[in-house]
Amino acid sequence: MGVLQFQPELLDQVAHRLTLREPNRKAIESVLLRTSDHYDVQEKTEPYECIVDSATGVGKTYVMAGLMEYLAGAETPARNFLLLAPGRTIRDKSVLNFTAGNPKSMRRMLRSAPYVITADNFNTPATRTAIDDPTTTKLYIFTVQALTSPTGEGRATHVPLENLGTSFFDYLAQLDDLVILADEHHCYRGPAFSRTIRDLKPQLVVGMTATPVKADESLVAFRYPLAAAIADRLVKTPVMVARRDDRSDVETKLLDGVNLLRYKGQIADAYCDENDLVRVNPVMLVIARNIEEAEEFQNVLDTASFDGGSWVGKTLLIHSKLTGDAKEKALADLQAVEDPDSPIRIIISVGMLKEGWDVKNVYVIASMRASVSEVMTEQTLGRGMRLPFGDYTDVEILDTLEILAHEKYGALLEKRKVLNEAFIDYGTYAEVRRLADGSSVVRQKTVESDADVIGLPGENAPAGVSDGGGNGQGPQEISPSPGTKSSTPAAPNTPGVVDVETRTREAAEAAKNNSGVVEYAPLPDRPPVLIPLLISVPQFVTVSLNDITDDGPFERLGRTLTADYSDELKRTKIVATHDGRKVEVGTETAADIVVSALPLDIPLAITRNSLVQRVMSVKGVPNRPLEVGAAQRIVDHLIGAMGDKASEHLSAFIDRCGQRLATEVARTLRASTQAQVSYADDVEIVALSKTRVTRKRRKAGHADGSFDKAIAFNGWSKNLYSHAWFDTAPEFKAANAIDSGKSVAVWARLHVNDVPIKWTSEGREYNPDFVVIEEIDGERIGWLVETKADRDMTSEEVVAKRRAARRWANTANSSPDVDVTWKYLLVGEQDVEDAQGEWEFLKGFGQ
Repeated sequence: MGVLQFQPELLDQVAHRLTLREPNRKAIESVLLRTSDHYDVQEKTEPYECIVDSATGVGKTYVMAGLMEYLAGAETPARNFLLLAPGRTIRDKSVLNFTAGNPKSMRRMLRSAPYVITADNFNTPATRTAIDDPTTTKLYIFTVQALTSPTGEGRATHVPLENLGTSFFDYLAQLDDLVILADEHHCYRGPAFSRTIRDLKPQLVVGMTATPVKADESLVAFRYPLAAAIADRLVKTPVMVARRDDRSDVETKLLDGVNLLRYKGQIADAYCDENDLVRVNPVMLVIARNIEEAEEFQNVLDTASFDGGSWVGKTLLIHSKLTGDAKEKALADLQAVEDPDSPIRIIISVGMLKEGWDVKNVYVIASMRASVSEVMTEQTLGRGMRLPFGDYTDVEILDTLEILAHEKYGALLEKRKVLNEAFIDYGTYAEVRRLADGSSVVRQKTVESDADVIGLPGENAPAGVSDGGGNGQGPQEISPSPGTKSSTPAAPNTPGVVDVETRTREAAEAAKNNSGVVEYAPLPDRPPVLIPLLISVPQFVTVSLNDITDDGPFERLGRTLTADYSDELKRTKIVATHDGRKVEVGTETAADIVVSALPLDIPLAITRNSLVQRVMSVKGVPNRPLEVGAAQRIVDHLIGAMGDKASEHLSAFIDRCGQRLATEVARTLRASTQAQVSYADDVEIVALSKTRVTRKRRKAGHADGSFDKAIAFNGWSKNLYSHAWFDTAPEFKAANAIDSGKSVAVWARLHVNDVPIKWTSEGREYNPDFVVIEEIDGERIGWLVETKADRDMTSEEVVAKRRAARRWANTANSSPDVDVTWKYLLVGEQDVEDAQGEWEFLKGFGQ
């Protein structure tokens, strides 16, 4: 038996770069552990094949990308990856996912930088060059039909090629590090696929699916069910909507659907406007059983007599019988449905929108004449489960997917349990277990989910795990294993089954409540908040002194240099002793103290400039104004630590001080994380003057200290704005502490894009919670303040954001155009509690 091989640190790096959701990280880890157990521990030689069964909308593409990143970055890297797709739609989508320039491309996150090889370019000189380069990661993206048969679509890959000396298929079969990623694995199992896998002789085969067939159950290495994804707030919460009366005509059902769609659209517009986001247009997916039925639905919707003609020109009919230009236009319109300028609001489909169509703005699915049990399958339901804003908005109507059922309300209630039973309610993942003898083994762990896909009428949605996250894949702090939950609620008061009258009334009330927009401009009697606008350059830089965010080493060096200094001459005398036979000559320190002559009195400005030049001479430091400013800051910390006699000390030992300082700078740069963005030298000072827009309720004052996320609080004495609103109770308490600070001149709760700080080379931005300007002894100090949950204070993401914010502050302080000293303050929940409303204590407790 061999030893398990797994690099958790490498996976941590991959998870950070790709901002993986926790279930996706666990999926990758499970595959890696199972693969190592197969080859390294059990020492098997046949290819290892497994399945990742993950709910639609959670991000299977990120799992494939993460596996490729890990394996390409391992000590013994894999360089050849074959992504198999069941058809052209998914193949084309996959090509775009890994091709630079596409809005949904993951390319910028991938350190492996895969060269994408397809049926269009596998026989080109450029591809041959990439194939011959052992350091290049290759990603082959083909349909399964292009490889399984030497005839038809697969003929081109099976004929000998002059530039390869063999067929493309045989070339793949000769690779000793081939990894196959089979997307939508359930679509192509059978003798032909099995034979293809056997002939290719891959090292690893990973099937990706949300609906594995029962015969493949033994291959499942990781499972994350839809119920867990709903509980963890990674997908929308489905709500089944039905009529209580007997009306079942097409026009009534479509009116029910468009009414919900209209209200969702109004609420989405309000949410986007309030949060300065690009508009998201909710769409409705109408499921038709055949083309005739689909055309009937479109004829109803696309007329002036239906709902006042509101939907004329806003429907799209998509089915397999479309040909020529009509088909191309329909497919183009379908792919562009997420574009804010797209006119499409209703898509009528006949069995074409299952795998491969991954948009996020489907908010209503109408089953019309189909039974709800036909619609409530994961592949159909999955078309509408993705989150358009990346995470939950806590606006209930925007966090749900409405399923308009053909059945009556009472029948749906009776079916609820049966429908839930059709969904898998447990998750599985691999974990390492250490045995008594010290050896490590891989074990499969099962986690039961007590959440349902479809909740009870009026019951709250299942407890979630986090605030969802980021760009839809990430960043989040989710449970350590699939299906486990914490106390964060999902969409509040979300019923699983509801009658259409109640649901429409709720949507209308929500739209009405969100229509009362209130604008808040900066108060004219408050001091202005002037913020440096730093133009980031998203590129890797070799060295930047602004990467050094800890000045402690230079202060310690200054104190050490002072302690080493002495104005006494070191006198050594030569002594001789006679033992009668020979003379021993030695040395000893003279007892008399002789004070040296005063050193040359070099002005401090000159020695300071000399030290700055020594810092700038450190290898790799670019000669740029912002770097000079950073060097001056470092030197000033060293001189300040030397105390009153800095001038005298530097006059005596300028060379030694310069050498020691340069050595310390070089060491600190090596220890610092390489900068992920650099900044242009020109800095513009911009006043925070944006008008705040919100629909939150207003409250005069906040003396009682009670917090409500839905309220805009008034009663501030130093806030730039009359009202402020907050996401968490610690933010609210921190604001109270800031507002009470005697030295605080003005502060503001920051909103998106007020002070965006890029913290990754891919351009991901971070926005702190507060900006605070205080005046102490005539000096103006600017603070960027961030509050975090205690459990997140040491997370990789928070640490990286803190480092980026300090780099931003360093860069601002290095500019001669900035007359405010900028600092960054990170405080946890306990820090806020312990400060007890005092700004001075809050500064002292924070990081």
